[in-house]
Amino acid sequence: MFTEDKRNYRRMQVNTPAKLTSIEPVAGLSYTGTCLDLSATGLSLQLDDLLELNSILLVDIASTHPSIAPLKATAKVIRASTEEDGTITAGLEIIEFN
Repeated sequence: MFTEDKRNYRRMQVNTPAKLTSIEPVAGLSYTGTCLDLSATGLSLQLDDLLELNSILLVDIASTHPSIAPLKATAKVIRASTEEDGTITAGLEIIEFN
């Protein structure tokens, strides 16, 4: 995991489709959503289903953004919530790029 101060990493808004596959605690569960923004250490998503905190997921972003190559990574759920309007969001910390 990254040990540097993550607040210094600039985030980029991307709004691109994302696919997630659970490794732990239940392998094989799959989720789809939209990656709203990302940085060198993590990403923020809008999803159809709420993710479990501390879950480990494979992340696959087939970027349509001209400045971003497709991204494959292993990540940990560090934030998951349902907003007042019913929107489900999550924050993931990247453990390693695949």
